[in-house]
Amino acid sequence: MTNDEYFQNIKQRAEAAYNKKAALGPDIDLSEFSVCSPHERVDSIESISRSMKEAALYAGIDLLDSGNAATYVQVDRSAVFERIQKAFQGKLEIMSISQAIEKYPEVRNYYWNLIPVDFDKYTAYTELCQTEGYFIRIFAHQQINVPLQACLLMSEEASVQSVHNLIILEEGAQANINTGCASVKGNKNGLHIGVSEFYIGKNAQLTFTMVHNWGENFHVRPRTVVEMEDNSFYSSTYVLMKPLLSLQTFPKAILKGENANANFQSIIFGKESSIIDVGSNLIMKSRGCRGNSVSRVCAADQSKVYARGKLVSYHDEAQAHLECKGILFSHDSEIISVPELEVYGAPKSRLSHEAAVGPIEEEAINYLRSRGLSKEEALSLITRGFLNVDLPGVPAALKKYIEEIIKVTSQDLM
Repeated sequence: MTNDEYFQNIKQRAEAAYNKKAALGPDIDLSEFSVCSPHERVDSIESISRSMKEAALYAGIDLLDSGNAATYVQVDRSAVFERIQKAFQGKLEIMSISQAIEKYPEVRNYYWNLIPVDFDKYTAYTELCQTEGYFIRIFAHQQINVPLQACLLMSEEASVQSVHNLIILEEGAQANINTGCASVKGNKNGLHIGVSEFYIGKNAQLTFTMVHNWGENFHVRPRTVVEMEDNSFYSSTYVLMKPLLSLQTFPKAILKGENANANFQSIIFGKESSIIDVGSNLIMKSRGCRGNSVSRVCAADQSKVYARGKLVSYHDEAQAHLECKGILFSHDSEIISVPELEVYGAPKSRLSHEAAVGPIEEEAINYLRSRGLSKEEALSLITRGFLNVDLPGVPAALKKYIEEIIKVTSQDLM
């Protein structure tokens, strides 16, 4: 099949699924949003507007920090800036997905390979109305010892950004990628769809962090699948601390190779009337596969949070653990924990889960008050401690930023 025939087939499948509802999350009328507009490229980060730099910063991305190995910035439907620091040129590539498709015909071997284009209306829409996305490749045996960063910004009201991202770590490669997705101040209404396919080669290691900061009337629909080879490692941290209309995501890691190790961490604070449906799915297919899925959830006001987790084993020597802990701050908020453990032909697999949801214990509050704290200070301190989970591989600067937004959010709640 030629490239043209391949992509024509993809398009036809997408057209057939254009109105296919997703299995999870509130349904969205795509006709309510217009495709976001193009933007001109800039020659330097300094040329990006102040409002966009601020939006990026609130999503954990400091565009003015020159200490990153590489940077990708997209505004609405356009890749406006890419840079690879001189020390890392020849070790990695970072560019828009359209550039990658044009430059490398073999990209079709990865493109829509892990995620079916007809999975639901959001994947179909991304193919039919794609608004770029990033392509990152770390060459074989290159160990990138400083972070890469990718930032996706939305500036237009009532628009949709539908990106397709592709990350490839070749054999023995190592990288730490920080991504921030946000709406520019004043843009409160929109839809973001992110299709992401990650390939982690033999003995490769990827630490991936995503921070979202959207307007209160945004819908967000990430679609992510990771494929892992022998002795590979993947750590994913997702942070959402601001209210929005709805979020639905259920990233999947396919541990295809022996001794593959995947870890998901989610830090969620539901506020106002947000509907948040998050989780992770680990599919362990080979000897020695292992993984963890950890969720920390707070729900306030009228928010509703679904915390899902699914562990699937096809091999006796696979093991994984699923954990969800939640705090309810109001009578009208909801946390629904949905664990699933599945074993096929592997009776010696070791899969486990635990869940706990409830209010903050009065004993803990009273103890802190006896030490001189006010009730509000005690609640804030307990919340911060609850949400501050171990974040393996996350750079110190980003970890500090995450701790700070947890602190601010906890204080705002009180």
